[in-house]
Amino acid sequence: MWIQNGAQSKAIQSFLEEWGKDNDTEIEVTVQASDSYLDALQLALKTGKGPDVFDASNAQVLAPAGFLKPLDDVLSGDDLAAYESALQKPSPYIYNDKIYAVPTTADTTRLAYNKDLFAKAGLDPKKPPTTFSEVTSTCAAIEASGQDAYCFGLPLKWVGWASWMLDPAITNSDADLTGKGVFNVDAQEYQSEKYKPGVELYRELIAKKWAYPGASSLENDAMRAAFSNGKIAMFISTSWDVGVLNETNATKVDWAAAAVPAPDKEKPVRQAMNAGTPYAINAGSKNAADAAEVLKTLIGSDLNAELGKTGLTFPIREDAAATAKAAATWPQYADYAPSKSDEAWFVAPTALLNVQGENFRDSLARLILGTENIDSGLKSVAKTYNNAFKDAVDAGQIDAKNFSRAKS
Repeated sequence: MWIQNGAQSKAIQSFLEEWGKDNDTEIEVTVQASDSYLDALQLALKTGKGPDVFDASNAQVLAPAGFLKPLDDVLSGDDLAAYESALQKPSPYIYNDKIYAVPTTADTTRLAYNKDLFAKAGLDPKKPPTTFSEVTSTCAAIEASGQDAYCFGLPLKWVGWASWMLDPAITNSDADLTGKGVFNVDAQEYQSEKYKPGVELYRELIAKKWAYPGASSLENDAMRAAFSNGKIAMFISTSWDVGVLNETNATKVDWAAAAVPAPDKEKPVRQAMNAGTPYAINAGSKNAADAAEVLKTLIGSDLNAELGKTGLTFPIREDAAATAKAAATWPQYADYAPSKSDEAWFVAPTALLNVQGENFRDSLARLILGTENIDSGLKSVAKTYNNAFKDAVDAGQIDAKNFSRAKS
């Protein structure tokens, strides 16, 4: 068994080793460095030295390469029911209509905000902004209150800023859209032009100096530290921030989280989340039966409930999530706990494309920081990615049906 190093790796390792003793199964759990995990895993699988069971966060690449065992005959009806919401096609864990990995954790997206800064600005801390225009009016009020703080955190240096701080605000209002360039799974095309209201909002926040200084060179850790110290009023946040802000940063700020604001005149239909920490079985495993039992333990309620109780993990399955929520010591845990409105993003072909030119993250950052015409800039992004998608399909490198709701 291979897992990635992280806050929960020791707990997973201990749980599996105890389970192995109780079930007469010898389990060797190897904790791999996260920054080199995917490369190490692919190398091990290619050379026939891969683990029997592993975290398959790159299932989108591993399944087409033949490294993963289909799980349709491994998963029970109860297993499928527990993870139904996270295994809706198109999914990074479904290839040619077969399930190859099961994601166990939810990375939900919310607006994190400082309740004290809101109150001192004469704002109702129970009513954070729900639209982009309300974001700007909130920022104006915070600036006018003369507090030693900035309105918004925008770490454009962080590689994940576009996926986690812009995509949710745009895709929450259209169930056909998914992130990483804004791909429409029904139209089978990138519709990057729909980023426009988000680009306009972030450009305005920077231009009016409502965003924390140095957005172009600001990393996420530095931004979260500033929020933890009461220097930022709000930012688009992800569920892992609960542990970072409360445990790692030991913040004293009275903060909460709410739904991500939507563009004006748009009605949210969901809250986009990532279904992560997926587990898979090596297609070449010589211990397939035991591997199946280990995988079912990894996705089971007992382990996921225990991990959720720490406040650092948000289980996808409802029974484990309910147990974790009831045991939470941080009040913000409930704000991020998966709800009926949280839906897993569909998979986009972005990671498999050979893009000629600037990637969408850099293009978006350049548009936000500059004065270039936004319409023409986003049209260029869409053209670049649609051309790359067409080239990959025409060359037989990817099957477009794996990025559609339609059956293959």
